[in-house]
Amino acid sequence: MRIGLIGATNAGKSTLFNRLIGQFRAIVTDIHGTTIDIISHTLEVDNLGKMTFFDSPGLGDFSDEVPFIEKIIKNSDLLLFVIDDSVGVSAKDQHILQMIRENNMQDQTFLIINKLDVKWKVNEIDLAIADYYDLGVGKVIGISAKKERNLAELEDELRTFYKEWRKSHSDEEHSTNEPTHKGIGLAIVGKPNSGKSTLLNTLVGKELAKVEDKLGTTRDYVVGEFKSLGNWYTVYDTAGIRKKGKTHGIEKIAYDKTYAMLEYVRPVVLFMIDCTQGITHRDMTLLQEIAGLGLPMIFCLNKSDLVKKEAIDSMIKGAQTYLDFAKHIPIVPISALHGEGLKNLFKMVSILQSENQKRIGTNELNKVLNQEQIQRPARFPKNKVCKIMYATQIAVDAPTFMVFVNHKARANFAFKKWIENALRRNFGFVGVPLVIKFRERGENQEDRPMPGISLKSLRKEQDARQAKIDRNQAKILVKRQKKK
Repeated sequence: MRIGLIGATNAGKSTLFNRLIGQFRAIVTDIHGTTIDIISHTLEVDNLGKMTFFDSPGLGDFSDEVPFIEKIIKNSDLLLFVIDDSVGVSAKDQHILQMIRENNMQDQTFLIINKLDVKWKVNEIDLAIADYYDLGVGKVIGISAKKERNLAELEDELRTFYKEWRKSHSDEEHSTNEPTHKGIGLAIVGKPNSGKSTLLNTLVGKELAKVEDKLGTTRDYVVGEFKSLGNWYTVYDTAGIRKKGKTHGIEKIAYDKTYAMLEYVRPVVLFMIDCTQGITHRDMTLLQEIAGLGLPMIFCLNKSDLVKKEAIDSMIKGAQTYLDFAKHIPIVPISALHGEGLKNLFKMVSILQSENQKRIGTNELNKVLNQEQIQRPARFPKNKVCKIMYATQIAVDAPTFMVFVNHKARANFAFKKWIENALRRNFGFVGVPLVIKFRERGENQEDRPMPGISLKSLRKEQDARQAKIDRNQAKILVKRQKKK
């Protein structure tokens, strides 16, 4: 069933949309025109079936909104017409109501009176919505989407309507072809105008995202699905990320939302680099920000059709040289516009998927680390050696290793890098970040001394210090008695 959210700009449609789907999917601000395109999300509801919600955009000029609202009204099975109670029924609301009547959708419309928390108390909802029944729609429900007030009643009414709707309809008849977020997740990330939206459109075989030469065309992340080599993929086209200092307002919210999506979905990241510009400083700083999430990643050198092969080879060698922290990330030249190199890209995605789920047995892991200690031991300052007692893998999807050592404070960055290099030499982990944690025996015990000092030595030192204090006090007493 298709459910469309319509209403005037800033009536709270996007907030309600996020509440209904249970995710921060639509960007919410007080700025007019925050949502600039129709956003949709499909979910399964209590084993009843699929519901697809559509959020209409709120643009600066109402005449620009009308085509989107008309599209939603004509293609929805149920309308949620949101009115801002703090403003009342505006001229825009009257115009939308007229469009609903022209399409004979009054009985398939829930009038949602939002922002009741501004003027009314919780026990005054019935009084607050009384005047809205004159508008002549099917149901009138008063809520506060921001404060989550009375949403349970709305959800119950949606379920009741859905059950009645299913008696005469089926989900197959009204298939929306909306992404169901299945299969392998791919997130296209990069600075603005690096070809992210072009790659999305090429992968799914149709135009899902706008493609323009100006920066910032994509504001919200766009989701698409496609099948390749027998595997289903869900691909996320993210908004272009500029310098943090230049990211403000809606653009910053879009960045935070992209970051939250990456944390939640944990896809394979396709990091787009424009071959014609080379690897810039912003590419490197953005890479470090994304690398902190511990996601498998592939460098996509886009627009390779515009650059000579020698220049691409030089760029790959250069990247491996000065991106020291990202040497494990594979590099694949592609052309998003013409589809060149995509076969190699999918092969690499498949490899990264298996590498990300790889688990090493404890015996095999410790045998390899012991051999590495003999063949190429880690270096430490004098009398500050950190010894590995044993190690074990505790998680996959960002493979995580717990290494038990004699003194955790001595496990410096170089030692951590030595362990990571040893693991990659022997077990691969191509394109996958490794998380290495240290723990020492008796770490949770109290009064643990600093490295290099045993408890026995510490007690001896404390006893000697106390004995010296006692001797000094005895000498002072003797001197006082002699004076007397």
